[in-house]
Amino acid sequence: MNIHKSILDLEKAIPFYEQHQKLVSAKNVAWHLDHSLKVINSVCEELKISKPENYKSTFSMLKFYIFFRGRIPRGKAKAPKSVVSNEEILKSSIESQLALAKMNLLEIKNLPPKSNFDHPYFGKLSLKKSQHFLAIHTNHHLTIVNDILAN
Repeated sequence: MNIHKSILDLEKAIPFYEQHQKLVSAKNVAWHLDHSLKVINSVCEELKISKPENYKSTFSMLKFYIFFRGRIPRGKAKAPKSVVSNEEILKSSIESQLALAKMNLLEIKNLPPKSNFDHPYFGKLSLKKSQHFLAIHTNHHLTIVNDILAN
């Protein structure tokens, strides 16, 4: 699972941003793209400002389960308000968030390994675990996007 490949897949879905299939998801393709990119960008920003010296690994059974399976079950979690848009999502907004995400992902590659992000369900995630989370989360939404487009 690779976040950089997932970014390319998000980009390929942009032309279909208006598509919607209520039997698959209450949200349209634009919402899933927007949400995925908001998560990527916010996690990267947190990693950049984190204090590696304050990182302490924490165990979470939920984190273990999700990371082991490499999948997030559908409909089981609610996204924080900070990564959800309640307004109309424009194609230009998705494109600008995508450009920022590409830049952010390049920037975090060189951060210290103990740079961290505090996930609301999993606790503190190191740089490597954060990158793994981003890949799992993005693929979760790409699967939903692909299911919308297949119907």
